[in-house]
This record gives sequence, C-alpha cells and structure tokens, in this order.
Amino acid sequence: MHVSSRRRGARSIGLLAAAALTTSALLAAQSSAGASMTVPAASQSPVTNRSTVIKVKVDRRLFGVHDYYWNSLHRTGTGGIRLWDAGTQWKDLFPTLGGEPDWTRLDAAVTAAHANGTEVTLVLGLSPSYAAATPTGPPNVALYKAYVQAVMEHYSPASWGYRGIANYQVWNEANIATFWTGSYAQLAQLVKTVYRVRNAVDAGARIVAPAMVTRLSYQRTGIKKFYATRIGGVPVWKYVDAVSLNLYPVDTYTDSHGTNRPGTPEDSMALLRQVKAILAQDGVPKSLAIWDTEINYGLHTGANGGTSAAPVSDSVQIAYVIRTFLLNAAQGVKRVDWYAYDMGNLPSTAGGAPLGNTLLTDPSDRSVGTLTPAGHAFTRVQSWMKGTLLGTATKRPCSANSSGTYTCVIQYGSGMGRVYWNPWHSATVTLVASARQKVNEAGTTSTVRGGTKLKVGYQPVLVRSTH
Repeated sequence: MHVSSRRRGARSIGLLAAAALTTSALLAAQSSAGASMTVPAASQSPVTNRSTVIKVKVDRRLFGVHDYYWNSLHRTGTGGIRLWDAGTQWKDLFPTLGGEPDWTRLDAAVTAAHANGTEVTLVLGLSPSYAAATPTGPPNVALYKAYVQAVMEHYSPASWGYRGIANYQVWNEANIATFWTGSYAQLAQLVKTVYRVRNAVDAGARIVAPAMVTRLSYQRTGIKKFYATRIGGVPVWKYVDAVSLNLYPVDTYTDSHGTNRPGTPEDSMALLRQVKAILAQDGVPKSLAIWDTEINYGLHTGANGGTSAAPVSDSVQIAYVIRTFLLNAAQGVKRVDWYAYDMGNLPSTAGGAPLGNTLLTDPSDRSVGTLTPAGHAFTRVQSWMKGTLLGTATKRPCSANSSGTYTCVIQYGSGMGRVYWNPWHSATVTLVASARQKVNEAGTTSTVRGGTKLKVGYQPVLVRSTH
C-alpha cells in the first residue's frame, strides 16, 4: 500500500503541474473533453409508490459525524464521517502547485475509519491560492480536475486495497458567499468534472452534490437556481448520486402567540419539505437520495452569525439527537452528519461557547472526546432504530396527530416499538394492548401495562410491545 501511495502521489504532482495551462490551452482542453462526455442514464426517474405500506430499513451509515480529532473513529455507532473542517481540504493535501502531496492526515482518517467500519465522505474544495483568486472563487478547472483525479486514484481500491473514500462531495455550502462566490454554471462545471473523473478512476464511488444551506429564503432560491442549471442541455442533478442539504433551522421561531421559541428538529423537517418541493419543480426525481450533511441547533443568523449559541439543558440535547435521527430516517434521508462530534468553544470575542447548542462530546476536552449525555443518546437511538420504520401511503413513519404528538412505529425482528413525543406541550397517548416495556430518553427501562395512558412531552419515549 505504501509503495503504491508514493507512486500515485508522484503522478499527482505531475498532473497538477501539467494543469497550469494558458487560457487558450485550457479552453481547448475543456472543449475537447466535453466532446467525449458520457451522459448518465436517465434511470433516476420519479418512482410512484403504490404500496399501502412504507418501510424504511435503517442503515447504520445514517449515523454520521464531523470530527477533527478522530475520536469518533474508535467508537461503535459511527456509521459515517464527513471530512470538512478536518484539515483535509485541497490546500492541505496539495499546499503548493507541483509540490509533494501530503496524504498523512487523510490517510490516518481513512485507516481509522476502515478499521471502525465507518464510511468516509470527503468534501472537495476550497480553492488554494494557486488555483483561484480567493478560497471561495471558482478554481481553474484543469487544476481542479487534476486534484480530484489524484485524490480518487490515491484512495481507489486499485491503489488502497479497498475503497478508502466512498463518497466525494463537490463543494461545501455553495449557495452562500461564505464558501462560494462563483456562478452556479461554474459550480455545475465542477460537478461534471468530478463525475467524469469518478467514472474513469473509481466507478464505485458516489458523487454528492454541493452542500446547500436551507434555512433562509435566499438560500432556498439558490438551491432552485442550481438544480435548474443545465450543462449542454443535461440537468446538473444527472451527474450526482445524492442531493446534499445542511438542514440547520434558524435559532428562534415565533409561535402563533408571538412568543419566541428555539428551533427544533421538527423545524428542520419543515425546511426539508420546502426544499423537496423546490427540487420537484426543477425536475429532480424523488428517487435521488437526499443527505442531511450538517445538522445542529441554536446557530445564529444575521449579525450574530458565527457567535455561540444559547445553551440548552442536557435533557433537551438528548431529545434533539433522538428526534433528529428518527425524523430524518422517516423522511427517507439516507445520511445525517452531526456537526460536530468535537465542537469546541469559540473565542471569547464570539461568545466563548460552542456554535451549536447540542454537543456530542465535552467541548473542554476535544482531544479526548468525553461523551456528553447527548453523545450517549447518539448511540442509544441507534439501538431504538435497529429495525424497520413503518408508515402508510398517506402517512410517513414518525407522523404527528392533530395535537402535535408524534408516533414512530418500528418493526423489530421480534415485536414492535413505538416512539412518542410532543415537542410543544404535554400530551397523553393510549398504549397498544400488547405494550410491555417503556424506555425513556436516558435509557431507563420500566414495565407498562397495555391499554393504559402515558403522558409524553418533548423527551421521546420508546414503548415496546409484542405486536
């Protein structure tokens, strides 16, 4: 493996150096490349589900994280890791044009992930200084292609011995100027570039569309513009295997009484519904996977953006984690990447506390990664979801009744589970006749009697029954 890695690294240096073309040569190369383009098969057409039952089998890869220190890669339950804010950007791998690539950090992550059974997603970007005027600016396409090819070759099964990186994401949060200042046409060109390199180098890897923020109206407008983009008449979505949404809700919402309340997982799902409608308008098929590639709560917008979130109790954090994964799975989302496993405190000038309010590890010891109560809930909810979520043609799994009380129905190998909660107020549910056991949000188990009434609130409770 190490000999092959060095050989691939040497080739990548040559690729990057050769890619420093003149403008005219670059345009000619792009024109020539476009002539040999293979358009993806149009098999991703909308699928009409005529079944009376919706079944969602939960995949362990649903449970993903962001992690700079790799502590999550030594613990069970980490189904996936999205490498962003992880020291693995383009500039980290190739600090200089034509210089020696530095695979050290990314190799360590891939090795640890493989040993832990964790799937790796790598975000491809931002632009280094030799490839664009600014990190957020559109890079020289030839240089970007060479970078992508070098990475894919290095982590392909042919070079690595197994597929080191399963998913390649084209960019991060490309509908806000914080990360992308090019046009959507230029972004689509990068998507097509990654698609073509993937097909040539590692056809088994997935391409994830650029991540898009969803919580503000102008951001959703950006999503519509991007997915309406065509490259030579071909819709951009045909070049990706998954849509990527960062489904952070805003930090506070105003209820019908004019009272401010914190943003919740249910608000995140409201954003998902809005974006699904936008995607449908642009002709994106329902069969194309959707990934929730960043999620947390309490993140500020506007003038307070980038400052620390108002803290919430451990009990609320536990509830947010459990509800997040249940709701996303019920809506058919295939991956949820928590931001972040190791969220540290911001500088005192930005509030001195974490950016989000729901923490999986203690921010005061990021290098150790001591689990918080919410971090334990990240594993606990996986045990709750080891089964198949059930719904109907008119009611998705995890649906709310008229009073806002949610019920998630889960079929296990033996027996059934029903998870109840109401995010807004206390409510009462009547247990099924065969109910036998209750597990609260902290994992405490007690017996219950079928047919009795159970009081629920914002904290999810699992009730197990024989049927």
